[in-house]
Amino acid sequence: MRLLTFAAMLIGLTGAVAAQPAARITRIEFSPAPTEEGGGVFISLLGSGSCTYILDYGDGNNDRRTADLPDRVRHTFPNDGEYVVVATPEAPCEGVAKAKLDVRAINRGVWGLSAEPGPDAENAEMVVTISGRGECVVSLDYGDGTLEKIAGELPAKRTRKYPKAGIYELKAVAEPPCRGDAAVTLEVKR
Repeated sequence: MRLLTFAAMLIGLTGAVAAQPAARITRIEFSPAPTEEGGGVFISLLGSGSCTYILDYGDGNNDRRTADLPDRVRHTFPNDGEYVVVATPEAPCEGVAKAKLDVRAINRGVWGLSAEPGPDAENAEMVVTISGRGECVVSLDYGDGTLEKIAGELPAKRTRKYPKAGIYELKAVAEPPCRGDAAVTLEVKR
């Protein structure tokens, strides 16, 4: 009787394991890594489950990783250029993700946006700083329906008084030949 009970438990356990969906890699996403976090590029591998995979950076380097997806790694590419990044899983993980990344330094353009209380903080005055380099035209959306074109040397500062409390999504976009954009969420309290 004991042997039969053990066999039934084992069959039930095997059935539970077989019903689990296979771990799967679905795609790769890229985002710049801030200099305070070491610079380079964050590479996010999206999917589900736990996977062991090889991440080929396309620059002659690769890493074998085991992680619960999504997973994120920081990598610094040696030079400007196009790199094909490929994530290839080991069984039983499924899927392959491949994406092209164009790495170019921003010699002229926007790479950051920040906001802090200005001298008249009681009246919701904010100082907005567009971080970047070079002579550029930048469209600055203050998140309240106001759009300003700024022409000049970066970094640039602007002062803005917000009419009411709220959460505002600010965005700065460089116009060609400059490159880059940045965004920040700002909460104004009164």
